[in-house]
Amino acid sequence: MSLVAEAFMNQLAAAEPWPENAALYQQLKEDQILLSDNAASLAVQAFLQMCNLPVRVVCRANAEYMSPSGKVPFIHVGNQVVSELGPIVQFVKAKGHSLSDGLDEVQKAEMKAYMELVNNMLLTAELYLQWCDDVTVEEITHPRYGSPYPWPLNRILSYQKQWEIRRKMKAIGWAGKSLEQVLEDVDQCCQALSQRLGTQPYFFNKQPTELDALVFGHLFTILTTQLITDELSEKVKNYGNLTAFCRRIEQQYFEGHDKDSSATASARYAKRSLLR
Repeated sequence: MSLVAEAFMNQLAAAEPWPENAALYQQLKEDQILLSDNAASLAVQAFLQMCNLPVRVVCRANAEYMSPSGKVPFIHVGNQVVSELGPIVQFVKAKGHSLSDGLDEVQKAEMKAYMELVNNMLLTAELYLQWCDDVTVEEITHPRYGSPYPWPLNRILSYQKQWEIRRKMKAIGWAGKSLEQVLEDVDQCCQALSQRLGTQPYFFNKQPTELDALVFGHLFTILTTQLITDELSEKVKNYGNLTAFCRRIEQQYFEGHDKDSSATASARYAKRSLLR
């Protein structure tokens, strides 16, 4: 998006209050959505909950193809459609809602660095597991990704997506990694997040920011998603303050809210819960 177009969009956004009928679009929860997309959707839901902005989750089989960026989730607010957490944070800020205004410039730079770490390590590891681990691909990814479509379209779309992700992995130097190396990267990322969080309730002390929403989306989804093995979730469980962080956000921002837009619904899809 050009700077002029972005400025114009921000002006439009600021002119209208947040509507009660705002909607967030993602793939089908029960049969289709994959780990990485579920994490991204939950991060946006958490961010909007932290901003006290209502949103209704709408599940569509073709959500990926409806999105202006080709990625989920995306929100439909008034006559605006915005996809992915970063642009959604900016869109919401233009309406006067920000979680990070209280941070100084050094803290904002640190927050952005940790968000990059999560996207470069956790998100990439999720994509690797989904599309590069052969057992996961055959037993989980292909069946779920193509589930809304008839044969042979289901297989064609799955293989197209697999080719796209594997090409990306090759470009960033992950294609030659073993699963053990990827899991070690996840562990290092979790260690860095755990050290930054420490004993604080949130990453920047007492108030959540978009970093907290992003980390929660990924860690909660990893902890509650049933995969071929528990190796990925065990890496997160090694850090007690991170699992406590996920429980805290689930309890504070999701329990008692609309179940269709909650982390509890994600856990139901995954057949696990943190709160047991």
